[in-house]
Amino acid sequence: MKFTLRILKWISLGLLGLILLLFLFLLLDRGAIERPAPPPPSEIKAPPVYSADVDLNLYNTLLEQFGKHKSLAEGYELQCLLALSHYPELKEVPIDFVIQETFIPLASRPAPISVLFPWVKRKYLVVISSKSADFFEGILMHNLPFNEQVGVLGHELAHSLFYLDKNSFQLAWIAYQYEKNGDFHDRFEQDTDKRAVAHGLGYQLYDYAFFVRKSFGNTQEEIANEEGGTYLSPKELAAEMEQYPFYRDTLRSPDTYFVD
Repeated sequence: MKFTLRILKWISLGLLGLILLLFLFLLLDRGAIERPAPPPPSEIKAPPVYSADVDLNLYNTLLEQFGKHKSLAEGYELQCLLALSHYPELKEVPIDFVIQETFIPLASRPAPISVLFPWVKRKYLVVISSKSADFFEGILMHNLPFNEQVGVLGHELAHSLFYLDKNSFQLAWIAYQYEKNGDFHDRFEQDTDKRAVAHGLGYQLYDYAFFVRKSFGNTQEEIANEEGGTYLSPKELAAEMEQYPFYRDTLRSPDTYFVD
């Protein structure tokens, strides 16, 4: 009996120590910062098309303004900078754009080391898949047109922006819900699309939405009738863009996405 009580005592002390350790981690979590205010609508740009044809002066300007604390993905440096230019709130935030073989075509998350050790300044990763399952091959980064590349990177940076003011426990809860709760997963991605649209990347996401659905074999009629998926459909993106005054150019007709 005494042995059992002694074991229970040590278990209780261990649990108490774990709780205190988690509480200490929360107190020391300096990775979470107050999310900066978004730029006013008058300062948001929304070009319909981004092109790889930029001069060196423009590239250097983008690098100087938005490349601080950033590690840009080789071969996608300009696309990264153009996407970053829509998020002035991320100017001082360390972000690494990483190319590696992963199942998911793109992903955004805090660097694990900066979450496990909250006293380390948090860094964020945007992971670009170089190889995946055959199902995803057509929509991997290296197969996307330039404008769509900027758009999908902008979507991932909208994730990074969302994570800024979340502490370690909140990030763990988000990760758990994302994997286990389908409704949460869908709302999370839809809200991320909306955040990117609010930062001027609507045209790029609209092009990307058509590209992905066409790659997966969807017909023009199926795309026109789609709503309520994991990501905003072209129709839902168009409706979201109507809320903002900086989308002045007419969207491409759906017919043009099906002309070879």
